[in-house]
Amino acid sequence: MTRLVAQWRTSGESQAGFARRHGVPPWTLWYWSRKLTDSSGRPVRRALVPVQVVPDAVPRMAVAIEVVLVSGERLTIPEGVSSDRVRAVVAALRAAC
Repeated sequence: MTRLVAQWRTSGESQAGFARRHGVPPWTLWYWSRKLTDSSGRPVRRALVPVQVVPDAVPRMAVAIEVVLVSGERLTIPEGVSSDRVRAVVAALRAAC
């Protein structure tokens, strides 16, 4: 896309003529040229950027209990949380309502 628009810009041909010669619908070349131009009409350089997907650094905790409140909200309690902590959270939720 970028290469074809750059070739058209330096060709001196009309968009429609250039598009026909390259087997591209004229509206497609028009659309590409608009996407590759900034608001002042100057060409915009676009490039692909390599990415690398890495696994999460922190392993996810196993869920021992999931509480679904009447309002639809979910409270997930990971394995190993003390019962005192759960009581405190539930008490805080009840007090807030």
